[in-house]
Amino acid sequence: MHNLSSSYSPVHRVQSRIIKNKVITAPTYSFTQKTTTISYPWPPTVTGVERIALSAQGDLQRVLSAFFARPISIAVIFERTHWQQSPGTTPELLKHVSPEIVTAASPSTPIIQTRQVHLQCSGKVVCRATSTVYMTSPNTAHLFLVDKYAIGQTFRRLEKLPVFDLLSVGLGPYSQGERGTFHPSPGWSMSPDDPAGSRELWRRYKLTTPGFHCEIVEVFPDRDMFVHGEAWLDDRVAYATAGYNPPLMKSKFRLRTLWFADSAHASFLFAFGFFIILFYELSFFVMGSRSVL
Repeated sequence: MHNLSSSYSPVHRVQSRIIKNKVITAPTYSFTQKTTTISYPWPPTVTGVERIALSAQGDLQRVLSAFFARPISIAVIFERTHWQQSPGTTPELLKHVSPEIVTAASPSTPIIQTRQVHLQCSGKVVCRATSTVYMTSPNTAHLFLVDKYAIGQTFRRLEKLPVFDLLSVGLGPYSQGERGTFHPSPGWSMSPDDPAGSRELWRRYKLTTPGFHCEIVEVFPDRDMFVHGEAWLDDRVAYATAGYNPPLMKSKFRLRTLWFADSAHASFLFAFGFFIILFYELSFFVMGSRSVL
């Protein structure tokens, strides 16, 4: 892992804290009778809107739909389902999940699925989510495998708020992250001239409720979507390449456009005035010639 400085790492992990008089205490989320707190050592450049998305507790679709003001759909990229038939045995890959297997799901004989989905909005991928899901009850297995509810919708159907544990947040790409190992790419570093680094933003977290446990890594492919919103979806924003400041580039482009417009206007006025003078001189010459004749 490459440190950006002696005190900052591109990966931030939660440190559990015990806070007195808290009704519920978790590494990231806590509340009392009148206070709610999201506590996490966020990377310095993460914005408020990004923190909202990174703190979503099984309801990222709802959060992104509210942000973009458009529906968010899920496209399944791959899924592999295993079943541990008895304690201590190696889970077997299933080609088909039968009703008998769904009914047999329990803490000692869990059904385990590894899957990747893309969250899409207006045809664009706004998040890639890779998950390992443990189903230890027939009810949760049926909702997830038979009824085909996504993770967030499964929690809502269960009508239970999951325990949320934010494990790490990262800026930039990471190697093997979407295959089950979560850490930054060894070649990644943050340039002083490009504080945002790569345009990717990701998080790793857990969601747990009785009978349903999920370990998830989510990658947001372009942080500009949190800045420009619908304009980013519609490709109405011209983006800079790595190492450039988009607002500065837009300012320079605007100044050049204004300069060109002013120059063109001045050139037009000059040419128009020149032709008027030329017409006047020709008219004077013709009138003078007729007078002589």
